[in-house]
Amino acid sequence: MADSPVQSKIPRESENVLRLAEDLSHQRLRWVSRPTEIEFGFNNHCNLVCIMCHQSDGIPLKEMPAPKAREVLADILPHALHLTPSDASEPLMNDLDEICRLCEEHNVQMLLYCNATLLDVATFEKIAPYTHRIWFSVDSADKATFEKLRAGSVFEECIENIRAVMPRAKAAGIEVGFNAVVMEPNWDHMPDLVDLVADLGGEQMSMQELLPNSTGYDALKIEGKVDDEAFGLMVDLVRQRAAARQIDVSLRFHQPFSGEIQHRPTQQASKAPLAMIRELHMDSLAEMHPTFCAMAMNYAKVTPDGEVYPCCRGPEELSMGNVLKESFGDIWNGKKFQEFRRQMFERDYAPVCRDCVVLTGPERFHKACADQPKEPATSDES
Repeated sequence: MADSPVQSKIPRESENVLRLAEDLSHQRLRWVSRPTEIEFGFNNHCNLVCIMCHQSDGIPLKEMPAPKAREVLADILPHALHLTPSDASEPLMNDLDEICRLCEEHNVQMLLYCNATLLDVATFEKIAPYTHRIWFSVDSADKATFEKLRAGSVFEECIENIRAVMPRAKAAGIEVGFNAVVMEPNWDHMPDLVDLVADLGGEQMSMQELLPNSTGYDALKIEGKVDDEAFGLMVDLVRQRAAARQIDVSLRFHQPFSGEIQHRPTQQASKAPLAMIRELHMDSLAEMHPTFCAMAMNYAKVTPDGEVYPCCRGPEELSMGNVLKESFGDIWNGKKFQEFRRQMFERDYAPVCRDCVVLTGPERFHKACADQPKEPATSDES
């Protein structure tokens, strides 16, 4: 009898983790391992125009033809554990029947970043069997600020949708998190946001430093507008509120403000145990290789026009190739990916990486840069 998709993926994932550890320890430029966290843009459509997103720059609408998307994903998803079906877009504006079918076929669970405006109960019930985790994008507990940042939204409707989904998600074993982009208009709202998350029944949240993803970045960034003392006082208050409300918070800022606030007891069994084990391995590998971007170790992004990137930002200068012109496997070990890995191993980072909080935010990065001399990478595949 043939193995089920679940059974067949267990040995494949075990081998993939070992191969990734070897790829990193041997500083290979051609990798035997494959990425298991996939961001795939079937389209780039969104029903909001958030001012911190490049949607606010009036980007043209894009959509990958369904037959081509299926062809590309047939090469990628057999190795994947998580699928994020978006590209700076709202994932619920996809053909959800098709995505659910693909997830079932390849034993993949969705990881969604959702603005909560379209997540009614019927939609939730459709995607629930194929969803491991949902992150709700909520940037402020203040109605006026929330609606200004996420133009086109109605604060009360978003909150009511979240309230309706929370108990259903818990019953379905779906983890829920809340994500806030921290910028000049809302940075001092973060302590109150901790309370809102707790009031909604949330247990974890992420506060993410604004990235230069739109032309509005200079007007929205905190740098040069909020001094470190004031920002530090805000972070201290977040820590106090998180302790009082028993909320885990990931602070994705530059040092000295980056870090993890953990108050929850040990997590319960997950509906996606392979993905959870993968995340534990990735945490260990990130500690062992602190100057190699933890995201780029195991992540690939594919946009609706076929461009492939090693991270969620997808800056033009890090385009690795195009799946409409060549296979993903050829791109994954092509010249551009090899050069990108060389840059990571030798700390000869691309300009766009040098100030990226994903790479440079963790304390381990700074300690390793101070303690470890640079070493040349090798193309040895053994």
